[in-house]
Amino acid sequence: MNGDMSDNNLRPSRLNINGKAVWVVDDHQYALLIWTKLFLDRQASPVLLSIDYHPDTNPPFWLYAYQKAMAIDPEREVELVEKFQKKMMTGINLNDLDTLQAVMASMRNDEQINTALELGIISDYHMVNCMEKHDYLRGHHYLVPENQFGCLDDVMFENIGLPLAEISSHDLILDIDLDYFRSRDNFNLELKQNKIFSDLVKQAKIITIARSKSYFDFLKKETFTIEECQERLIRLLTEIC
Repeated sequence: MNGDMSDNNLRPSRLNINGKAVWVVDDHQYALLIWTKLFLDRQASPVLLSIDYHPDTNPPFWLYAYQKAMAIDPEREVELVEKFQKKMMTGINLNDLDTLQAVMASMRNDEQINTALELGIISDYHMVNCMEKHDYLRGHHYLVPENQFGCLDDVMFENIGLPLAEISSHDLILDIDLDYFRSRDNFNLELKQNKIFSDLVKQAKIITIARSKSYFDFLKKETFTIEECQERLIRLLTEIC
């Protein structure tokens, strides 16, 4: 990888929106490479705020380790899962991004957040989602009410109890999955009346966007393409910045 944020299978696109770096990836786990680059550049671990339909906080390399363990000896599942997870994690040297790139094929698109936390790439995370409010020893989850799925207005952030004062005291990565949005109306955000999302955008050191096309197509509520969704989000970010 050599620090250039590219690989043979996926080339994240980088946008500069009035000085704000915005990275777009197809598969959400590849955002981890971008978060790692920020961590190395700044030599500090920011806080992550992720907005997603799914919680995306499974343990590092969990599915890879589980499948491998079950193929070897189902009766030793717990022991072997931990063994294979540890082997994957200890093989990563953050001073050599190629070692992280080398294991990305074994990472699912719901394992990148806790991987980042375990590696020290982020110091904490706040996971805003529509499915589950996990209760882990580390990290924070917030469940969006069904009647507010896809919303970015102040009422949604207030309803879920997002600790804005705490978040504002840290360097921030803002991470957004396009499958969170259900319709075009989600982007009709009156910025003069809704300050919270704008403030988060302005605070963020970088913004990562995951396209997650298959999930987006399954969850959307109207005829609405992934390209249009991405364009509308970029337009909103540009208006804010």
